Amino acid sequence: MIGSPPSSLPDLRRASLANLRTIDLRAPERDFWVDEAAIRDRFAATWAGLADEAWSLPGAAPSDAGGPDWSLAEHVGHVADWQELAIDYIAVAETGRWPSDDDYDGGDFDTYNERRRELWAAMAPKAIRQRLDVGRERLLESARRLSIEAIRSDDGWGWVYMVLHGHRLDHLAVIEPWVDVLRRRQADGDPFVEDPRPPDSETFWAADRAAQAELHGLLERVPPAGWTSTELTPGWTLRDHVAHLADWADEGVRAVADYRRTGSWPADPEEGIDAWNERHVAASASATHTEVLARLEREYDRMRAAAASLALEKLRSPDGWSWVYDCLYGHVRKHLALIGPWCATVDWPDSGPA
Repeated sequence: MIGSPPSSLPDLRRASLANLRTIDLRAPERDFWVDEAAIRDRFAATWAGLADEAWSLPGAAPSDAGGPDWSLAEHVGHVADWQELAIDYIAVAETGRWPSDDDYDGGDFDTYNERRRELWAAMAPKAIRQRLDVGRERLLESARRLSIEAIRSDDGWGWVYMVLHGHRLDHLAVIEPWVDVLRRRQADGDPFVEDPRPPDSETFWAADRAAQAELHGLLERVPPAGWTSTELTPGWTLRDHVAHLADWADEGVRAVADYRRTGSWPADPEEGIDAWNERHVAASASATHTEVLARLEREYDRMRAAAASLALEKLRSPDGWSWVYDCLYGHVRKHLALIGPWCATVDWPDSGPA
């Protein structure tokens, strides 16, 4: 990770986009590569914890070429697409010729970009993210062959800066507010599809593994002190969120056992869900992050075993789905929406002035 910005400079990772727009990133005192890393970190953190199903939803922004509204997948894919295009045009620039706007549908970038949407719209979010990361590394390798004077030249700046810094900043203005909308929906339990119930067991368990991998990848970024240092939601730290996931996995085990014994699924706790949640979180108030994480693993293993004991048609029934999904990856997704952005940024360098 790149170090902290000098105290006299705004923090590109945390400053408002409006403030970022006032900064002359071409100024001689700016470090081009440090700035690139900061903006890239900010760009990648926007979707932390967001379910893949949300990526394909239209509504992020209207099309400037008269097509359907763009999705998050298309926006991120579009940035990845131009990274790959830039690798080629930087290679040409090394021979002395920078590209011209006319090389792209005669300067009609809206039409040019519209024609290239289909590939990214059809691609899985994981594949888009991988293309974005691989393309960035290749592009940096290409751009570093240029001198900083060539990059800051009138010919070079609009092509190298724009594809590494400016392009991400342009799309952050769309992505940040759109992802905020999607994240609120996910925290409220929106699965982003008409029927989230799996057609087969393999699909169910693949979704569960993906949610768990996302959760643990984010938790690994948080140092031990961070588990209790910050309220991520009113009154709840990261430890409380993780303990709460373990609490409901344990409750789900009991629900499956009741169903198998009586043929009926139990009702919600009589005291009310909010009171039940607070009572159980309070019971974990003295637990260390290691203890809470170990308990999560233990209870989720028990809940997975309980779910695996049910036939698919039982799992897909309304009551069965409500319990099993909401005590496994459906529940994880809700809390990923709440804790994801903080976990993804907790290891950023200390903030300079915004």
